[in-house]
Amino acid sequence: MTNTIKTVAIFGATGAQGAPVVREALAKGHTVRAVARDATKVKALHPEAESVAADLGDEAALVAALEGVDAAFLHFPQPSGPDDNQNWAAAFFGAAHKVQLPLLVFVTGGPSGDRFPSSVIVDATTQGMNAVLGSGIPSIVLQSAVYLENLQPELFLPGLRAEGTLDYPPTPRDLKVQWTSQIDQATLAVAALSRPDLAGQAFEIGTPDALNGDQLATLISGWVDRDVTFDPMTPEAFGKRVGDVFNSPGAAFALGDLYGSIAKLDGDAMTVDTASLEAIFDVKLTSVADHIKAWPKG
Repeated sequence: MTNTIKTVAIFGATGAQGAPVVREALAKGHTVRAVARDATKVKALHPEAESVAADLGDEAALVAALEGVDAAFLHFPQPSGPDDNQNWAAAFFGAAHKVQLPLLVFVTGGPSGDRFPSSVIVDATTQGMNAVLGSGIPSIVLQSAVYLENLQPELFLPGLRAEGTLDYPPTPRDLKVQWTSQIDQATLAVAALSRPDLAGQAFEIGTPDALNGDQLATLISGWVDRDVTFDPMTPEAFGKRVGDVFNSPGAAFALGDLYGSIAKLDGDAMTVDTASLEAIFDVKLTSVADHIKAWPKG
């Protein structure tokens, strides 16, 4: 496809999801308006981009951030209160309508849609996806799965380096988990910013290839330079692990509930056709194995 985008606004530009999109958009030659709450941090991280400060709840600031752009990338950060997502959506789409935003690329930030059994998080991300598609703004939704970068923090895998135990993800041994690298997500998002012809559609995204726990353990062993065994914990135990660290019973319940939903799948039930994604968006995605090989040993 011919690249027709000249100026794009990328929200969450200093975060784990938005920052790779800024880098990819700049690499593709776009003029990037990088948006976050702290413009100083944006400028330090992305000196080649235009730095813009805006809070997702501030409609006037969002209007200024969106004025004159050809497309925007958006995902919602982790909410701190029950009304955050609703308030952010109201402010963003209010601003988007005022400037007549030509195209929005929205990332769900987690599993969504009919593939997954109901859970608090799945239901919320699905509701958010449907709200975006019904907003009246031309939109493309990218439905991420489980982020591959979750395997990096010691919080998620405290026994990995010390004991060679891979107990995350808390899923059945035979389930092929469809990971989504934030880098591949950025590749697809930037490609989507040039595809107004795809507005109104949602695409399940992922990184090649879906892997069961034993296959993942083999790849992780090369990263940590020791033998690794997959010994999954229960979804409830995983939720409690994270909830205890953050002193958040709500997070414990939500994560246990989410992975309990995923754990009801088996075999290839989570697998996404990444070859079709590459064909639709004219991109080349990077395998899970190659992503892990590129991680710092640390």
